Amino acid sequence: MSDLYLNLRDKVRVIDFLAEHLAYATPAVQKEAERWIHAYEDEEKVHTDKLADAARSFAWAIWPARYAVQRHFSTNGSEEEWVRILDTVRPSTAHILKRFRRDTGAKNLDETLHHIESDVAFTDGDRREIAELREHLRQDAWKTEKEAFEILHKEGERLVQSYRNRLSALRELMVELPRSLQDEVVSKIERYEDRILFEGEAMPLETFDEEIKYYTEQKEISPLEG
Repeated sequence: MSDLYLNLRDKVRVIDFLAEHLAYATPAVQKEAERWIHAYEDEEKVHTDKLADAARSFAWAIWPARYAVQRHFSTNGSEEEWVRILDTVRPSTAHILKRFRRDTGAKNLDETLHHIESDVAFTDGDRREIAELREHLRQDAWKTEKEAFEILHKEGERLVQSYRNRLSALRELMVELPRSLQDEVVSKIERYEDRILFEGEAMPLETFDEEIKYYTEQKEISPLEG
């Protein structure tokens, strides 16, 4: 069983990912994603590898939008998000959220949900409810208030280019390494792409710079296997 956020061999989950994030896509990107969704739903033959490539392309394209919304609601818009969530979740969930935030002194929704004692307060069902509504509200905000995210979106575009450049550098380094290290780099790239593209994480660029430095050094001291 894969421990990745999105198992790209699982066609159902990949199609779900596309469908669940269409709101962040431009019309052209959305049209291409819908083509894959309809092909799968119409029981056409969908090649797993081609679908995975399409999912990666889609995820890169929408990442700046996801980043912009996430950054906004985790910083300046955190209180706005808190109010929206309280207004949308079930009354029982809202009561637990308000009480737990008050008792712990949490500053926002993220701190509330990630508090060390939060597992005692919130059931898996509570967390799913909050996560689903949170994503819905964020997508709705992106669709209706896109101009407000312009600066953060441009920042996200720059980050995407930085990630892609560094991942390309790792792939170029990989071919000059012994097979055992090549497999290691492949595994790391897969996990980094999973965290960025599908989980939506904004990873520190320093993580990649350290990896590039390390494998550059390994290339100098580890001769290729004959």
